[in-house]
Amino acid sequence: AGVGLATTLTACAPEPQGVRHESAYLPVQVSVDSSSMEQRVLGELYVQAFNNRGRMAYINLDVDSDEQRRVQRLNERTADVVVGCTGELLQQMNPARAKELSEKYVADKESGDVDPNSGDRVYKEMVKSLPGSMMATDPSNATGCEQYSGPDLPQNIVPIYRKPILNRNDRQVLNNVDGLLTTSDLAELSAEAEKQSSVSAVVIPFIEKNDL
Repeated sequence: AGVGLATTLTACAPEPQGVRHESAYLPVQVSVDSSSMEQRVLGELYVQAFNNRGRMAYINLDVDSDEQRRVQRLNERTADVVVGCTGELLQQMNPARAKELSEKYVADKESGDVDPNSGDRVYKEMVKSLPGSMMATDPSNATGCEQYSGPDLPQNIVPIYRKPILNRNDRQVLNNVDGLLTTSDLAELSAEAEKQSSVSAVVIPFIEKNDL
């Protein structure tokens, strides 16, 4: 009889619960420089695209314009996604490598023979320089960060994020936005947002028009 009771109790024991991934229950904090209309437009594009695909996300307007400080927020878990540019981010995380690539890039420009893969090379070096807890999506064709004053490098826009917070679908949302956006799109949206004093007023129609 004792064996039968033990068997019954074992059968009724609850199944162990799997680990819940952050992407399943936490909203995405997209941190942008509040003083940069370009950053605010990019942040709004990502947030609206996330929300349209059923992922809760919101913008964190950061008053600290120091890009390096905002990247540190990913480690501190006070941000989940930050927006930067490939050359600028590489300069922050690996200045020696940024200097090497910049010297070749500048020499190529002066000779009129810029390697078409130079932007991709900077992106790959930037990704290699990221801490293990972070990753980047594909770089956008759009360039930005005109205020950047470091070594001359390609400046393709790229979001970087904390790995646990985004699932495959979320990463695709960012890639969809970045794959569509052009430098002229970003300039026009930023200028119109300044004119209207409203970021969402110009971003939402763009999102709807492009089915993002």
